[in-house]
Amino acid sequence: MANQSEQIAFFERLKRALPPHINFANELSEILGLSSDAIYRRLRGDSALTYPEILKIQQKLNLKQSVLFPTENIDEINFVYARPAYNNDIYSFLEEIAEQMSLDHRSAKLHVSLASDDLPFFMHFLTPGLLQFKLLVFSNSPMPVDGKMEEPGDAMQHLFSTILFRWLEADSDEVWGSAPFDSTLKQIEFSLENNYINKDYAAFLMKELYVLVDIINEWATKGEKNAGPIKGGKIKLYHSEVNVGEMNLILSFGEEVAVYKSNYGYGYLRTEHPRFCKETRQWIDEMESKAILISNSGEKYRTRYITMLKNSLLESERRMGFK
Repeated sequence: MANQSEQIAFFERLKRALPPHINFANELSEILGLSSDAIYRRLRGDSALTYPEILKIQQKLNLKQSVLFPTENIDEINFVYARPAYNNDIYSFLEEIAEQMSLDHRSAKLHVSLASDDLPFFMHFLTPGLLQFKLLVFSNSPMPVDGKMEEPGDAMQHLFSTILFRWLEADSDEVWGSAPFDSTLKQIEFSLENNYINKDYAAFLMKELYVLVDIINEWATKGEKNAGPIKGGKIKLYHSEVNVGEMNLILSFGEEVAVYKSNYGYGYLRTEHPRFCKETRQWIDEMESKAILISNSGEKYRTRYITMLKNSLLESERRMGFK
């Protein structure tokens, strides 16, 4: 960095973003492969921090944009785009998500907030067969008609479990619409109608959706995202009777915040712009204030919502000739 004061301010932002137990100078020395003396010269602004060094720090610590550069007063907002298609392979797509949810070098625990008409992306990781189907749909990849897919390799399985575990252990507040299964049901029906999949495979996918309904009911009843032996974080689940629209997801580690926007798919736009993140948080808060809390609340609302989900599956099965 050419400006000494900007360099010092950068290190101050970086230090605040890291957990207090980390020895800041030692961490930088290890990342950059420099002596303690060289690191302290950079911390004081006596020696310029080079662009390659900034990149090394960013990649190692998985830094947010707002740590690298102050953007509070910048009206122009930059988004990072990712989707498991169009030269972005599924592994790289999932790897980036896992890294963004990483607890390494974070000063606070992960918290998830979202509002979406569609089922949250993370729910599919609870049903491996449905997850693979959705990934194939959104990556425009051919799918086996009978559903007999190759088992994911160890590296892919590790990504699946990493993303699932990190989402489960995080506390979350989530606003869901009235038809969260709608897009998935349409994909299954379309695939069956056009002979991309056979009836047995479609029936298998429907069974996995019923499994998700049971999990949603359990979570809403207990207010916790438990899964088997994993004791998850707390969940506040809201039902919005008005259209929520595209998914808005917030991953926050204390003051480190990132917003993800998605339009009914596994792709997303991501930004860490502070004002945009703040306004998205306000919008989700407003959606929550107008929605009905169905977790840890009256059984009447919870039962009505679960029944509505099951009815949507039954109607889809009738359309496909299962009932």
